[in-house]
Amino acid sequence: MSFEIVAKDIAGRIGLLYTKSGVVETPALFPVVDPRRQEVPLEVVEKYFNQVITNAYFLYRLTGGKAVDIKKLLGWRGVVMTDSGAYQILRYGTVEVDPDEILYFQQKIGSDIGVILDLPFDYEEPYESALLKVEETIRRAKRAAAVLKDLDMLVVAPIQGALYTDLLIRSAKELSKLGFHIYAIGSPTTLLEEYKFDLILKIVLDVKLNMMREAPLHLFGAGHPLVLPFAVALGVDLFDSASYILYARDDRIILRDRTLRLDDVKTEYLPCSTKLCYTPVKELREMPKQERMMLIAEHNLAVLREELLEIKQRIYEGTLWEYLEIKARAHPALYRFLKNLHRYRRLLEEYDPETHPDPHGLFFFADTASSRPEPMRHWTRMSHVSALSKKAVVIRVNEKPYNRSWEYIYLKGIIGDRAHILFYDPIFGIIPEELAEIYPLSQNESEGEDEAARARAYEWLDRYDVIITYNVDIPLVNKSVIKASSLEEIALYV
Repeated sequence: MSFEIVAKDIAGRIGLLYTKSGVVETPALFPVVDPRRQEVPLEVVEKYFNQVITNAYFLYRLTGGKAVDIKKLLGWRGVVMTDSGAYQILRYGTVEVDPDEILYFQQKIGSDIGVILDLPFDYEEPYESALLKVEETIRRAKRAAAVLKDLDMLVVAPIQGALYTDLLIRSAKELSKLGFHIYAIGSPTTLLEEYKFDLILKIVLDVKLNMMREAPLHLFGAGHPLVLPFAVALGVDLFDSASYILYARDDRIILRDRTLRLDDVKTEYLPCSTKLCYTPVKELREMPKQERMMLIAEHNLAVLREELLEIKQRIYEGTLWEYLEIKARAHPALYRFLKNLHRYRRLLEEYDPETHPDPHGLFFFADTASSRPEPMRHWTRMSHVSALSKKAVVIRVNEKPYNRSWEYIYLKGIIGDRAHILFYDPIFGIIPEELAEIYPLSQNESEGEDEAARARAYEWLDRYDVIITYNVDIPLVNKSVIKASSLEEIALYV
């Protein structure tokens, strides 16, 4: 076993990935380093991350296939992951190496985590061509799986398919049968460059639905704080990116909620707290390009680390969803995705833990509430709850827990058990009186009302012969609803 899960929230998890060179705590990002010319000194990278990824294919070309010690070459003491050259296939169409040969080469140079040579493609690839590449990647994966036991490293199998859902599903299911240590989502680079976050995250969901549940999942090329928490919440454990240096070359500064070009900064100082941000903007613009690039690159590494630490803390707290609500307002694609996530709420409910070590009150927003796993869990359980009477009294009160409100206590005193008292909640819908204190039915605050809650209320109330409401408007089809104007009037009908 190479992966141990220690904490969960939604489908996100904190885990321990065991390699021969040490343990990587997930979610983790592998900064990309170049074996030919690394611009940012690795001692700087090591201040923020204990693991890196480099390109084994570049090294293969440099040495003519002769094995060298990758850690000595890089001067790196931590965990090293190597890519097989698939990114070069995506950019240039081909690489001059045999898939089996580059896999063994990664082991020979001392890689802790190697990647098979798959055939990636971007989302504009024609279907017929994409199909051929998926089938060839599966064939190569089967060849690699046959020698996994002979390799002294963890091996990654990339799942291909891009926006073709049927190909993604086939790839995920076929590769999951082969027993790789890690699975990855290939070819998202173009989508990331175009900020099509909602499309990337849909790919993650389609893969997660169809892959081996326990295995760690890697998302290639994702290196911006905007997309990281969403990907983690959907089950991604590992990332890699060269964004820290690519952005720095172009004077782009990564912040937690956006990217800022140095030319667009109008204040005297940058809105952050790294070494870069304590340098006056005027001085940054006037300093030599190379010196400024190093400062920005280190800043970008620091912000990426800070984002991952925030995500981990949120998982431990059980507030990852609340964090997504905050981040979603930073980009329309993320907000659109969060609103439409209700299509996958059964998956989220299955993965999301029911309780946390330190339960807290939940905060719901009407436009995204139906996407959260908690209402789905309540509705599922309600299907197993029996109606205790032929008559139902539905009331809406403000005090929580609902069964401690003065309205409930008074009403219970005058009608006893002659009717089943139900509370109407704007997020959870119907809450029977006997469940009123079950977490989190009363331990939440909401803004607005979720239409899905009203629809679920219709379903539940359909099992009663007589329905009496107080302070709530539930127009039921094919049901006669008695609207009581006072609590005393309710007693007349029960």
